[in-house]
Amino acid sequence: MSKVIVVGGGPSGMMAALVASKNSHEVTLIERNEELGKKLKLTGGGRCNITNKRYIEDFFDKVVTNKKFLYSALYSFTNEDLLSFLDESNLEYKVEEHNDYKVYTRSDKATELINKFKDLLIENNIKVLYNSKVVDLIINENNKIEGIVLDNNTKVLGDKVIISTGGKSHSKTGSDGTMHKILSKHGHTVTNTYPALSPLKIKEDWTRRLQGISLKDIEISCKIKKKKICKRGDMLFAHFGITGPVVLIISSYINKNLENESVELNVDVLPDVTREEISKIMRENPNKNIANNLKSILPLNFLKEILDLLNLSETKPNELTKENEIKIIDYIKNMKLTTNSTLGIQVSMVTSGGVSVKEINASSMESKIIEDLYFTGEVIDVDAETGGYNLQIAFSTGYLAGISL
Repeated sequence: MSKVIVVGGGPSGMMAALVASKNSHEVTLIERNEELGKKLKLTGGGRCNITNKRYIEDFFDKVVTNKKFLYSALYSFTNEDLLSFLDESNLEYKVEEHNDYKVYTRSDKATELINKFKDLLIENNIKVLYNSKVVDLIINENNKIEGIVLDNNTKVLGDKVIISTGGKSHSKTGSDGTMHKILSKHGHTVTNTYPALSPLKIKEDWTRRLQGISLKDIEISCKIKKKKICKRGDMLFAHFGITGPVVLIISSYINKNLENESVELNVDVLPDVTREEISKIMRENPNKNIANNLKSILPLNFLKEILDLLNLSETKPNELTKENEIKIIDYIKNMKLTTNSTLGIQVSMVTSGGVSVKEINASSMESKIIEDLYFTGEVIDVDAETGGYNLQIAFSTGYLAGISL
């Protein structure tokens, strides 16, 4: 039996602590906040998007950064394994097949999952130290970890340490990148960090007039280093630019490029409707103006803003030139928006970047540099699209680290 220290009481840390304890280790979980799972409360808009019910093979297409590194973790503890774990723990959940197969707690409350983990930690005699911030690691001359140092200068000694402190997004929840600095000091490479799953700022001023207008199942595409990226989902116009599920996803693919240059986005508001079909609907009733003809396929408030922009708001089909028809359809099928930055890491859902996967054993989550030091979750340089994938990565890497001790 080893003395195990888990630093960070988020989903990956709690899972790692439970698995380590069930393998007969003596476990101490250190949490810098007054409560566990503080950032977990934000997932799924507070509803707690636990995982996704798609086949585990499909998860890798949803991983943005370092998908190959996650093979061992995701196959060692799959989404089905996680759901079985929840079943065994008597926590009810639901699968929203109409909503990309996302899995939520039955009550739509993250606190239900957090409270369940708290109960399991107590049942498994895991000691939890709250309001305890780790400020350093204790590493001997043989490059083996021996414990951690808290901000009150208390030393907590252990045989193995699991780092589950998260990235830098939503720093008020405790994940402020402090551990990245500590790990860098002790020889680990920490890659540059970027906002991932973040809203995007838009240069075009006219989009401000669309604030509050939402569009369903649109398609956003762009080219990054000659590679086309194309994603579908819902979008919302905001005072700063655009947000919504599809925007958050596309942000994770362009965040590194935005550091040095702007990115042009092409938005297809009706990806399943052809230009010819739009033209036909636009001219369908000659006695109505264009907006009224098109409102059967697009929100009227969106149409009014676009037509006002083109000075065509009261135009009827028989007054519409072919040139102006093309302009309208271009705004629907190929709206060009320029983004020069995300809204920032403080509001991003996850962090892209972290401890280099080259320095972590993918089959155990153990450091290749410091013996008996392990990593889980967002502290590692891995991130995925929205939809429950990032939480599954957290649970899977936490499980793998816990059984590998």
